[in-house]
Formats: sequence, C-alpha cells, structure tokens
Amino acid sequence: MKLKTFTMGGVHPPENKLSAGEKIRDLSLPETVVIPVSQHLGAPSKVIVERGEQVKTGQLIARAEGFVSTNIHASVSGKVTKVDVFPDPSGYRRLAVQIKVDGDEWVETIDRSDTLVEEITLEAEEIRKRIL
Repeated sequence: MKLKTFTMGGVHPPENKLSAGEKIRDLSLPETVVIPVSQHLGAPSKVIVERGEQVKTGQLIARAEGFVSTNIHASVSGKVTKVDVFPDPSGYRRLAVQIKVDGDEWVETIDRSDTLVEEITLEAEEIRKRIL
C-alpha cells in the first residue's frame, strides 16, 4: 500500500493497529518537552509563565484567550527554558513553551491516588472551580 503524504509534512500510515497486541509500558521522562499553546483551530492561549520559571506537572502555563481556546497545563515539572515559536506536527511554526525536565513534582491540587471514582457527586460549578 502506498503511503499518502501531505504538503506540509507528515505521512498517512496504513490503517492497521501495529501496537494493538503490545503491553503498556511506563516510559521515562524526556529531557525536554515543547508544549504548543495552540491546541486546535481556535485562538492560541496566552502564555503566563516566563523563561527561567520553575513549573510543576499540572500547573497552568497558558490561559485560554478568545472564543475557542483552552487552558494549557505543564505535562512535566522543570524549568521553562524558552517561550518561542517551534514547528508543530504539521510543520507550521507556532508559539510554544519549552520545559527542561528536572523531576516529577506535581501541583498539590491533583489527586494522584490509585482509586477510581465511579460516581461524581460534585455539582457542575464545583467541578469548574477545581479545574480552573
């Protein structure tokens, strides 16, 4: 089967699931991550961290701006090394936050317990408060 390619980079692999029979494995943290502040076709979020700032996993690093936008949270803990434009998966250069990973520290408000909550008993407004 011939792979389809796209004009701005990337490929369209065959539609089968090569990893379907593979076990799930824990991976080590990367040395650095680049987190785009534009996650979709909507408005990019406004970066609220600065170069040199220490962040924790789950910390808000970019606030939603505009009609269709979303809050962006750090997926790792570490030091913000750059707020600049980087190529995204489609090849376009977009604003992003680069973080040098230095551990696995999480914001205190995130429940990291292994227990699964099967029924949500909070009111919608309380859920919004906890998320935002």
